[in-house]
Amino acid sequence: MFTISPVNQVSFQNNQLTDTIYINFNKRWSSEESIILNLESVSDTSINLGNLNSNETNTEFTINLEPITTTYTFLENRIEITGAAGEQIDFTVNFPNGYLPSEIETSNIFKFLNGFDYSIEPLDIGENTSTINYRITLNESVENDDVLYQTIIKLIDSENYTTTGNSTLQIVKPIKSDRDVTVNIAANFYNLSDSFYRTYIEHWNDFNEDGECVWQSTFAFTYPIVVESTNPNAVLYSDNGTADPLDDIYHHAFQIGFDSPIATTTTNAFNLKRYFSNESTSRANSPGFNTTPAIEFFPENGTSTTNGSILIIPQFLTISNKSDESFSFAISGEGTYEEVSPGIFELKFQLNLTNDAIFGGTITSEYRLYNTSSYTDPEDLTTNNCITEYILE
Repeated sequence: MFTISPVNQVSFQNNQLTDTIYINFNKRWSSEESIILNLESVSDTSINLGNLNSNETNTEFTINLEPITTTYTFLENRIEITGAAGEQIDFTVNFPNGYLPSEIETSNIFKFLNGFDYSIEPLDIGENTSTINYRITLNESVENDDVLYQTIIKLIDSENYTTTGNSTLQIVKPIKSDRDVTVNIAANFYNLSDSFYRTYIEHWNDFNEDGECVWQSTFAFTYPIVVESTNPNAVLYSDNGTADPLDDIYHHAFQIGFDSPIATTTTNAFNLKRYFSNESTSRANSPGFNTTPAIEFFPENGTSTTNGSILIIPQFLTISNKSDESFSFAISGEGTYEEVSPGIFELKFQLNLTNDAIFGGTITSEYRLYNTSSYTDPEDLTTNNCITEYILE
């Protein structure tokens, strides 16, 4: 059931006043089991073990094994590919409380909705007790520029492991659009020299539930999307001051995402935190409040530096309630953008949010987004796309 290291003895010296006993388990324990460690002898007879009495010797140490909960999650929810035959894509499954290699089989932790032919293999089961890396290899070419190809991999709840955080991973070959990367429209919406740089959002809603729709102001921390140099939309951000191309950093010229500058928390992508009550806002439970990537730009004629259309990148967002029950929301949407005055960009778009259990289907909401706080308030709308708050329970 378990192994102990070091075996049978611990060591102390003048320069080593502590030692550690490691217990590694190779199978699950039953509830209310325990492990007892005894101090039996010492190499220096001048040292007494435990107390100097026969009633409470304190030479025995008991480890009570409580019921265990093992969970797993994807580290990311979406990966874009080029679609070339033989292309390899790696992704990671994270086990916050560890895993037992004997319990992990690809067939019993994943459910697949395949949009193209590929093979999948684990790379390092048993080498790391908290993550497993998997590799997907495309067995066919899906490089048609005019077609979106998509495969969805879902983690499933099982007897031993339950899902938390991101439980759905999209592998996407998007439709290709001819765009001049030197336009680099995305760079207008982030500033990495300011860790608290934000974009500003106006959201049409009735969260007060007084029957009157209004624009609500909020913001989200906005970041670039880091890509490989081979990405057709890559622009060089930094060479890190070296001639070595291996440490160069590239950004997507037409995508931005929302994230928190603090590792354990979330930002308010698309004002989603106002959609719900009883929601968990931690990154571990509700990674969907950080949406990366979130928005993609399509300059007019592929070359305009001032206007074009936008796409809310379709994906599944995981948001949990305060009881750690997870909900999956599909998002999509589209709109336009324009430089309304020098250096000030305005995005006008609709966001579609789908979840049958919470919404009974799809709800649609209206937005304006700006790259600066120096914008003119938008005019009120006459649309009925005015949402209210939902309880996550």
